[in-house]
Amino acid sequence: MKKQPLQEIEMKNILSRGLRFCVENGSMLKSLVILLAVVILLSPGCAAQKATSDNKRESGETDAAVSKDSQNDEIGAVERQNATRVSEFILGTGDELQITVFRKDELSQAVRIEPSGKIMYPLTGDIQAAGLSIFQLRDKIREGLSKYIVNPQVVVSIVSVRSQKIIVLGEVSRPGFFQPETSVNTLEAISQAGGFTQDSEERSVLLIRGGMQKPELRRLDLQKALKEGDLSDNVLLQSGDIVYVPNTFISDVSRFFAHLSAIITPVVEIERGYLYGDEIISGRSGSVLAK
Repeated sequence: MKKQPLQEIEMKNILSRGLRFCVENGSMLKSLVILLAVVILLSPGCAAQKATSDNKRESGETDAAVSKDSQNDEIGAVERQNATRVSEFILGTGDELQITVFRKDELSQAVRIEPSGKIMYPLTGDIQAAGLSIFQLRDKIREGLSKYIVNPQVVVSIVSVRSQKIIVLGEVSRPGFFQPETSVNTLEAISQAGGFTQDSEERSVLLIRGGMQKPELRRLDLQKALKEGDLSDNVLLQSGDIVYVPNTFISDVSRFFAHLSAIITPVVEIERGYLYGDEIISGRSGSVLAK
């Protein structure tokens, strides 16, 4: 014998009690109306309709959440690049340095990198400094002094930066500071940084010009240059320009930069320090030390 569903049995019990109430109280029409409403509310169709309504409401809430998540895609892309490693700062002609040797005051002096790219330093003679990091220059000075001093302790600090610098960050193989010898365009700068990575979005490269406080922002479509030969967005770079290669398309440049600036400002603001590898080394005067 087929068992009746629990909901069907419950409905029959309610109907039976309701009819008995109607007969005893003599208010047949009013009671039938009440009973009919109860039956409709308890019917599977009504329950299904209620469930459908609930599902729609939940679906709407889910869609809203998905929409909100999609709006934050660009922000998340920026945050995922927060750990970007930056190569060491490269010295150039015109940069002013302070060289200090521990317990050797006579060897501690300020120098400027000459147009030839060299500095003149006691005991070591001419040293090619342009194109080196401050750590490489420190090691060269230390090596030269080692012929005259046992285990010299050398510190090189950047006092001021006068050479042309271009910064390439984001989805490139070797992000960092670069000193082009001649004028370069955006693709050439990216090439110096090792080229695009597999995750780069070539249609949406961000050019930041004029500093981090009130910059001129421009989105560059470099895919057109690479695939179609359209060089309109492959602009010539100026000293101080920042090229940022994202891993997602930038739909709102200003909004993207608002979040990006909080991440890359410690890298590009000379007055506050430079980023070397994984750590930030800062000084009150904006100098950077290589010990």
